[in-house]
Amino acid sequence: MPTLQLTYFDSPGRAEPIRIALFIAKLPFEDRRIKFPEFAALREQGAFPLGSVPVLAVDGRPIVQTGAILRYVARLGQTDLYPTDPFAAIVVDSALETFNDTVSHAIAPSFFERDLDKKLDMRRALAAGPLALACRYVEGLIGAGSGPFLTGTTLTIADLVLGESVRQYRSGNLDGLSAETLAPYPKLAALGDAYAAHPSVVAYNAR
Repeated sequence: MPTLQLTYFDSPGRAEPIRIALFIAKLPFEDRRIKFPEFAALREQGAFPLGSVPVLAVDGRPIVQTGAILRYVARLGQTDLYPTDPFAAIVVDSALETFNDTVSHAIAPSFFERDLDKKLDMRRALAAGPLALACRYVEGLIGAGSGPFLTGTTLTIADLVLGESVRQYRSGNLDGLSAETLAPYPKLAALGDAYAAHPSVVAYNAR
């Protein structure tokens, strides 16, 4: 079994689905949580291949891209988190990349805006534009299955990303985004409910 070290900030963010996948897969790993000054210094030293986190070090070799890391964890842990059926797998990949790529890139600039009014304007534009497109697309993917998760009753790596996204919107910690943001997307909201109630997620949060 390889030695695993996950590096990210001391917050949920993009690393939380990976942490939960590692927990579900029962894979021991070092949860390395860094402060921004340490991140900046390490980035300056070239510690991160693309200058960003999360980074999973596998036997000391740094690997990036959240989706790739999640698939690796699912396979390494011999879990059901990543489907073996090709069509189910492409549905999982498509939803995962929609939120990890389209939504994450669209929301990123607003995190650096210090003026609250401007930030709220950016978040409104996000909710009406890229986020709405992403949510409508994923809503359709969920609706094409039997639910409550993306491909049915089995929790996948995409559900970890979607469920964490729903949780973060509902938390009130993202200015301008809330449970109301999800009101037009009842299937995505229901997925978030099922995710929060899943025994593995409950166990992770209670540890």
